[in-house]
Amino acid sequence: MRYSSRLGPRVEANAFARLQAELAGRGAVPLNMSDSNPTRHGLSPSGVLGALSDQGCLAYRPDPRGLESARSALAGRFGGAASSYFLSASTSEAYAWLFKLLCDPGDAVLVPKPGYPLFDSLAGLESVRAAPYRLEYRHPDGWYVDLDDLRRAAKASEAKAVVLINPNNPTGSYIRSAERREIVGLCSELGMAIIADEVFYPYALEADDDRGRLAGEEACLTFALDGLSKLLCLPQLKLGWIRISGPRRDAEEAATRLELIADTYLSAGAPAMNALPRLLPGADAFVGAVRGRLVSNLAAARAVFDGVGSPYRALRCDGGWTALLEFPRYRGEERTILGLLERASVAVQPGYFFDMERDGYLALSLILEPEAFVDGASRIRNYIDSTGS
Repeated sequence: MRYSSRLGPRVEANAFARLQAELAGRGAVPLNMSDSNPTRHGLSPSGVLGALSDQGCLAYRPDPRGLESARSALAGRFGGAASSYFLSASTSEAYAWLFKLLCDPGDAVLVPKPGYPLFDSLAGLESVRAAPYRLEYRHPDGWYVDLDDLRRAAKASEAKAVVLINPNNPTGSYIRSAERREIVGLCSELGMAIIADEVFYPYALEADDDRGRLAGEEACLTFALDGLSKLLCLPQLKLGWIRISGPRRDAEEAATRLELIADTYLSAGAPAMNALPRLLPGADAFVGAVRGRLVSNLAAARAVFDGVGSPYRALRCDGGWTALLEFPRYRGEERTILGLLERASVAVQPGYFFDMERDGYLALSLILEPEAFVDGASRIRNYIDSTGS
């Protein structure tokens, strides 16, 4: 049987996944220190079931942009016109739509490295090339976009769009104002669009004031993505959205073309769209509560790993749900994560999952219950310390 090359040459499980499956077969349940599923960690807003019980959830009113009531609620909260919003089943689907909109097969989009590995898969499934641009870490100031590398990659690949994650996962870095000016100018010069993923935007941790949403950018064609998955920790409701902005004629044409794509799928569910106006007013209080957990766990990571003379370092985390831990490379990432899984019953993702430039990093989820987070962090340190003794 001959299959599509969009899936890549390999689909079998890696050594980490195979060991996880083996342990699960024995009934072992490791502590997952990279788990980003909020439904497993007691994070859910109130009033969800009530919002879903409205009779309007049973009505089917197909609109390629999504229910007007939902889009109006988004415009009231985030700005812009209701007509500038498109509702999708997820931000992943939103990426797929935008790759269809902007790219022919073989075209490139620029994606940050380090970055979330999902982009390579999403691009591949749309027959699009994911061309990387560098993020550089400068301690203690944090992560920066390598603007020279971005310009080089844009020209070399003739990319149709640049993906900006604001803040990035897993680096937690926001787009700074000077970076924004340079990137917007580059996009205007080369005719690239911006795809700005801002699902983690409200979760600022160590960020200063030099940040801002890219949603609503007028100087170049911009598609800003967000959704309930992070804003209200409701990935199971499957609702995301795209906000289009930019020069008027460009934004209008993009919206007209995107409407044709969205009309082909009509994937956003009526119950989630209908419930959105009732759910959004509680977002600020809920985000504040989640942020309190993130801050607590980040402080716990620093307490466990940082300190004078420590061979560990929790990197600066301006925002988001993930902290990057730099650890002493006694055995390297592959052997370390396998050893942690088998010997310390801790599952954790290594830096190479995110295309870190060198070995020696682990990605820690900050949404775990605080007691579990401290337990897992302590197990990680004790195990790695023992391998270097």
